[in-house]
Amino acid sequence: MALQLTIHTIDAEQGESAFVVAADVAAGRHRTILIDGGLLGYAETVHNFIDPILRGYGYTLDHILVSHYDKDHSGGVIGLLNANNMRVVSEAISNAVANAARWAAAGTRSQQIACGAVAASATILGACGLNVNQILTMCQVVFPRTVGKTDDEAAKIGFNYALEHTNRPQSFPALQVGENGRRIAKISSVAAAIAIASGNNPATAAFGAIFLLIARTLPNQLRLDTGDRFCNVHLIDIGQSIWPSQCADIYADAAIGQYITKANRIIAPGVNRSRTMQVVRERNSLEQRGRSDPHSPPSPARFCRAINSWVWQGRGNNPVQTVWRRKAGSCTHSLEL
Repeated sequence: MALQLTIHTIDAEQGESAFVVAADVAAGRHRTILIDGGLLGYAETVHNFIDPILRGYGYTLDHILVSHYDKDHSGGVIGLLNANNMRVVSEAISNAVANAARWAAAGTRSQQIACGAVAASATILGACGLNVNQILTMCQVVFPRTVGKTDDEAAKIGFNYALEHTNRPQSFPALQVGENGRRIAKISSVAAAIAIASGNNPATAAFGAIFLLIARTLPNQLRLDTGDRFCNVHLIDIGQSIWPSQCADIYADAAIGQYITKANRIIAPGVNRSRTMQVVRERNSLEQRGRSDPHSPPSPARFCRAINSWVWQGRGNNPVQTVWRRKAGSCTHSLEL
């Protein structure tokens, strides 16, 4: 099968990052892969580069390959995955808040806020997805208790009831966000109630409030909305850490949907990333120095000819149109997988 490769090299300064689109033009099919992501601070740079390409062509991101776990290669990938985890958490809570607020839409604002706070708190505590009925049952209890209450009082009633009555499923760890959980429950449920009154979408309103609150608990480099771009991606690891570091453990945690905020550990529900470990046979020292060793068998490789390349320098939305060309057949580059 003949593939047309578009290879984008993203300027990550100290580290490495590349985005490759392989298109089978005749069949109308394509595959995409992000190879490394530079340092942690380049997560947003990488996302801002690849996202318009993927959206423009209607592509998904199929694979992320981490060549090794040193922070100038894996750091940006960790940032992308953790930022995506934050979006998943925000969506899980906002969807629950919206469902509860819609259920209480015929009631007063305080009743809507109490139900939204119950839903947010229960979801934070682990009642998510399959526990919709449990949350709505709690809404039925707090609904009549909050007539004539203030926003703060209604949110407190909902939060405390969820705290006392949520059954934490063993198969789903709690979405622990420390003391920030109470603020999330209140502000997101108020946002949902206001959205219902104004005819807007309560899920969108709740998501905006929740996302901003959780983002404040994270390092600046992770405060980006990935648009759920990296939730279903296939992760490929092909190497080990060259220098001693904790990047491998941090990357593994990010890959399965958990990360540390300033408050506590958050588990992202429903993250569907698959992960493959591929061991690469090390090249001998002569090969590493660019020589050939007549006594060693040739390394397994896939060969492709580079026709064009663009380098994006992190400014604006488009790569710098510096084109590198070689005549077909004049150069063959191998990547050992």
